[in-house]
Amino acid sequence: SQARRLAQGKVIKIHSSSPFPVQIDGEPFILQPGYMELTHRGQVFMMRRTSEDEPKGQAAAIMTEVLLEAECKGIINTSQRKVLLKDIAINLS
Repeated sequence: SQARRLAQGKVIKIHSSSPFPVQIDGEPFILQPGYMELTHRGQVFMMRRTSEDEPKGQAAAIMTEVLLEAECKGIINTSQRKVLLKDIAINLS
């Protein structure tokens, strides 16, 4: 299935009248009927070591995701994202 961003904010309050599946920070679970309040407490950058054997396709997918998130956050605009993706494709080929 595909994830869908519903909202963005410092405090999100969700009321559900029936159980439904959700995923928060990569953790799936069934949200039972009731209220849930999500708060923003800052951002942490995660880093990982890349492998020499890692396929270029996976690297391109990760960079595409990072650039899309940067566009969504207003760090870059659509045309900048397209230029960067083109440069990445050229460098990975």
